[in-house]
Amino acid sequence: MWQEEVFEKIFRAMKNDSILLTYSTKGMVRRNMRNAGFMVEKLPGPPGKREITRAFKI
Repeated sequence: MWQEEVFEKIFRAMKNDSILLTYSTKGMVRRNMRNAGFMVEKLPGPPGKREITRAFKI
């Protein structure tokens, strides 16, 4: 589901200064986001989830 091609399509569809959040924190997902052009960071998650991933289109 989270192939690089999917993130490339999402990146192109988003406006500048948009934010994408996901509960997925796997390295492959973060790498594919970066390769698609996003700036990516891990954040503390909500109760019951240790971390989340936030990606920016700048």
